[in-house]
Amino acid sequence: MNKAQKQAETKNLLIYLGITFAISWAMFFSFIMPGNSFFDENGSLSGIGNLICTLGMLCPALGVIITRFITKEGFKLSGEGSMMLGIDLKNRKYIFYILAILLPWVYTELGYALTAALSPGAFDKDFFAGVTDDARNAYMFPLMAIVSGVFFSFGGLGEELGWRGYMMPKLINICGTGKAVIIGGIIWGIWHWPLTYVGHNFGTDYRGYPWVGFAGMAFLCVFMGILLTFVTVKTGSVWPAAILHAVNNAQPSIIQFFINPEKIKPPFDETAISFLIRNLPLTIIAVLVFLLFMRKKKSA
Repeated sequence: MNKAQKQAETKNLLIYLGITFAISWAMFFSFIMPGNSFFDENGSLSGIGNLICTLGMLCPALGVIITRFITKEGFKLSGEGSMMLGIDLKNRKYIFYILAILLPWVYTELGYALTAALSPGAFDKDFFAGVTDDARNAYMFPLMAIVSGVFFSFGGLGEELGWRGYMMPKLINICGTGKAVIIGGIIWGIWHWPLTYVGHNFGTDYRGYPWVGFAGMAFLCVFMGILLTFVTVKTGSVWPAAILHAVNNAQPSIIQFFINPEKIKPPFDETAISFLIRNLPLTIIAVLVFLLFMRKKKSA
């Protein structure tokens, strides 16, 4: 790609980011500034809070539609320069759909297993009773999370149509895959900051609030973004990323139902440390995928 083409890609990307951040943050702050809470009296995401988050996940897709209209890039569904909405299972591409379905369960379960291993006293075989009235629900939860993630990946598609379907191809063209996944992950993390500020993902009662949460979200989005970009590039479609994103958000894990957070010992009960522990398996897998990805790029 020559200099003029890179400049055009950069211009279009900046238009997209400006529109998407403006739409998303305007909605987030219009709810936050009057003092509204995303959470109910039990600390769970409220109905209106969940609605705002869901609508927020659709904003990147809306940003793509507006941007493509402004830049006249068109709305081709598949192929180069498209919205990447096609589905092609040939040449073993179906493997990446299976990966998108199962991988979140693997790293989420490993993350909670690591938490239990580092703080054995927190493992409580009766803790599930405070969450569900039947232990079988805990054992079936990963399957339910996967099914709901696959069939209700609408919100995930809203984000992935924008971040992996539009932002990442342009970043890769502009600065190469290595820099793109880092820059793209940080941008994606920053987009979440208004939600992080009000306590989504991390709460607000932690040391270093809200800056530790901001850094943690950017950290998570870089490594999560590697996996999402990988399955998108390998299939030429945003659908595997949408599925992986949705299943990840459903937190498919059995072990989580048997870990009592109040029994996690210091320093593992610190928000930043517990976050790093739970996401260490995801980080390791993402690094391995990144190295494999880059090695194949060099040999291509």
